[in-house]
Amino acid sequence: MAGYQFIHYEAYARKGNETKRSLIAIAQEADRAYGSHPHVTTPLLPKYLLGSSFIVAAKKIVAAADLSKVNHSGKKRKLRRDANVGIGLVASHPMSLNDLNSLSGKNRLQMINDIEDWANHVVTFADAEFPGLVQCAALHWDESHPHVHVLIGRIEPSDDFDIIHKGEKARKRAQGNDRTGKGKKLGNDAYTQEMRRFQDCFHSEVSIYYGQARLGPKRRRLSRSEWQKEQKQAESLTNAIRKALDVQSKIDNDISEAEDQAQIIFNATRDEASYYLKQAKIQQQTANGLMQKVRADARKAAELRLDTLKVKSILDERIKQLSKYDSLLGRLLGFFGIRQRIEQNATLKLRKQLSCLRKKIDTLSARVDRDKAIKKNHDHAVEALMAMHAALSVSIEDYPSLQENGALQRHFEYINTLIRKENSTEKIKDQINEYMHKLRMEDIEISSLTSRVIPEINNR
Repeated sequence: MAGYQFIHYEAYARKGNETKRSLIAIAQEADRAYGSHPHVTTPLLPKYLLGSSFIVAAKKIVAAADLSKVNHSGKKRKLRRDANVGIGLVASHPMSLNDLNSLSGKNRLQMINDIEDWANHVVTFADAEFPGLVQCAALHWDESHPHVHVLIGRIEPSDDFDIIHKGEKARKRAQGNDRTGKGKKLGNDAYTQEMRRFQDCFHSEVSIYYGQARLGPKRRRLSRSEWQKEQKQAESLTNAIRKALDVQSKIDNDISEAEDQAQIIFNATRDEASYYLKQAKIQQQTANGLMQKVRADARKAAELRLDTLKVKSILDERIKQLSKYDSLLGRLLGFFGIRQRIEQNATLKLRKQLSCLRKKIDTLSARVDRDKAIKKNHDHAVEALMAMHAALSVSIEDYPSLQENGALQRHFEYINTLIRKENSTEKIKDQINEYMHKLRMEDIEISSLTSRVIPEINNR
């Protein structure tokens, strides 16, 4: 893995010349089109990392440039044919194919995976440097070193076409219209500073994770032993970074799994609470219906009581009327037994009516008792729901003891366990209230201990 980074990008126009190829020409080379790669003796199909054809992407960039305008002295004009419209980026891996093929089978496969991972990292870096402009990217295995080609450019026409090359853009911004030696020096310095920034960013964001140095030994005039020592240090740093990333990834995964588990428990508890709430609403509706029946039955009972009083009043009136005949006629009626039969019939009729009234009153009383029991159960269910809502809405600011590692998850699991037990709503309410009271007392003790400790520290 020893080596140093190599990355370079250059802008291209729609029309080439004797010293520089066109954008379409470099796209043909990247696609390994026939006759476009004389330096490659045994061409292989590229492994595309983004898109599927450099030529198609380049034609889209050229078509957009044909329709674009540039702002020149306040006027909109077409782009010159030799104006740069796209960028070709190349990044090469320091591991040569000869060294790669000399590795053993397992190490070779591991290095191939490492190179492919590096290639994807290069494309991600290019997309971050040129947001929304990376159109195609591929990994090549048919030259001395594995390398990545990236094609960058706009595929939508613009009425104010701007330079894409960041170095050229920095040069133009620094130099302006000053064509003197001083102006050119300012432009060149800005160009160099921007391209160094690009190389530094690539090293800190990509190369350092693969043991690649920012500069080679010749540029820095290092001896072979110094370079090898530095490469070993770079490899150690890379391994340390990767282990740290692996540990961080595992920590993130554990945290994510814990959050998912807590969410599952919370959702399950919330669903059960929602179920109990629905049941409570159904019971409330049932209780309301029963209460309406009770009121109707009470009205009927009142009407029956009035009817009883009316019957009793009528019988008393008849007895008064019959008492007028207690003389001779009464004795005659008594002699023939007629008076006794009249009184007996009236008594039987009164008893029968009173018996019917008692049965109706007993039935109404039973219904009232049953409705009271239903209302009592409904009240317990509502109180249990309120207790569950309070337990599920706890805040770690109000309950410091839940700030400990895993304490909040255990809290939700315990509440969920209480709900799942086949206990009455009254018992669930009492258990949750008892648990929350104990939790509050623990937090009061913690707060009291903290308030005692802090003055002691201040007094010291």
